[in-house]
Amino acid sequence: MLNLHMGRLVLRPMCAADASWIARDIANPSVHRWLTSVPFPYRIEDAEQFIESFAVKEGFRVIVEDDEPLGMISIESARSFDANRSALPELGYWLAERAWGRGVMSDAARAMVDWFFDGQGDKIGSGWIQGNTRSPKVLTKLGFLPTGETLMRHAHFHGKEMPVIRVTLTKDHWQRAKPA
Repeated sequence: MLNLHMGRLVLRPMCAADASWIARDIANPSVHRWLTSVPFPYRIEDAEQFIESFAVKEGFRVIVEDDEPLGMISIESARSFDANRSALPELGYWLAERAWGRGVMSDAARAMVDWFFDGQGDKIGSGWIQGNTRSPKVLTKLGFLPTGETLMRHAHFHGKEMPVIRVTLTKDHWQRAKPA
């Protein structure tokens, strides 16, 4: 699996050595509260199992700046649904709090979307837990459009179902409105 390079960032495959920083950074309540699929509390064993399960998948990448891992980004096949209930690949991500507000996620997501539309598929779904103010900015900047749907997904941090605002992006829209 090749690294994806874009300016200051590298998106690389995961490795076993990533477990400690993944466990530490996801366990931060400011990060964890906006994630639906990760266990709570998040332990080193959870990070090790995640790496073992997903490191070989090309759509899962570590976001690195100046040799420092800052978060994860993925496009996972057929995880969400569009309004017609058709299975869609899902763009998912999280970023360590120390990297917030610097455009890191926008740049990383732009690279993953480019990679995906360059041969993987023609439509992506994504979303955010209602109340998250950062993810809508990233996804809107990339050209994702609201579906009008709000799905309920279990968020382990909250211990209950949480409303997730849904958005999609098509390859045609990406090519016409692609951010510079």
